Amino acid sequence: MNIYVVGDVMLDVEMQVQPRENYEGAAICLTGTRQIYYPGGAANVAALLQGLGHNVSLFGLVGSDWAGKELYNVLNKIEKHCLALLLTTTVKTRIHDDGMLIRVDCENPKACDWAVERCLREIESTCPDCVVFSDYGKGVFDRHVKVAVQRIIQREPAIPTVVDPKLCNYADIWDGCTVATPTAEEVDQLVLNVRSIATTHGAEGAVVTDDFGITAIPCREVENPQTVGAGDAFTAGIASALSQGDNIMKAAQFAVEFATDYVSQPRGEVYSKRWGRE
Repeated sequence: MNIYVVGDVMLDVEMQVQPRENYEGAAICLTGTRQIYYPGGAANVAALLQGLGHNVSLFGLVGSDWAGKELYNVLNKIEKHCLALLLTTTVKTRIHDDGMLIRVDCENPKACDWAVERCLREIESTCPDCVVFSDYGKGVFDRHVKVAVQRIIQREPAIPTVVDPKLCNYADIWDGCTVATPTAEEVDQLVLNVRSIATTHGAEGAVVTDDFGITAIPCREVENPQTVGAGDAFTAGIASALSQGDNIMKAAQFAVEFATDYVSQPRGEVYSKRWGRE
């Protein structure tokens, strides 16, 4: 299946560190041996869909900087339509020892509207099996691109569209979307006019709200889960199932299973695994 992912493309950086004492000129010093790079945001959704066996095209914006180059490297064979227009690529750096100590985000406050519209026009001119909008609130989506987004959602013949929304004042650009995948904390603060909502509830699973009512989908218990990117895994799972013709309920069930599998293993092993569906 051909799936397009458009949204906030990021580089995730993991640093394992230890405190260092008596370092001149610094109140606190942490030292580590290496940095590990992972795809983040829309890039993570794309990488996970590739692991599910789909042909994936990623649309987004990156900077002409070291992070943009590293992001291209970690995305490997995914078809990338990432325009190098930003001053800096959005980077999330997590610094931790046994647990997370600190997170530092480096990002641009606003993306280029015309560049985002160019990505959306390219999607509109083709016929994928599913389109994912991965919104991390980093400037790719706002009211300026509503018309372009709506043309994709409302196109005929219809294709499944999935949005992972963030708290914003432009939620109406997702009107008519097949399914939204907010968190439990987000759903009460969002006004979404979509056909169905699959709300993630962490270790409790998910809740689907559609024309048939409200249905809880529990997940199995995982010991010491790594939860970075769990929402991306859920979104990728739903998109994968919808692209293959599943209904919302069956797609959400698969997404819960897939996200549970994702959090049950170290992140470094996730992208080397090839998932399949029976």
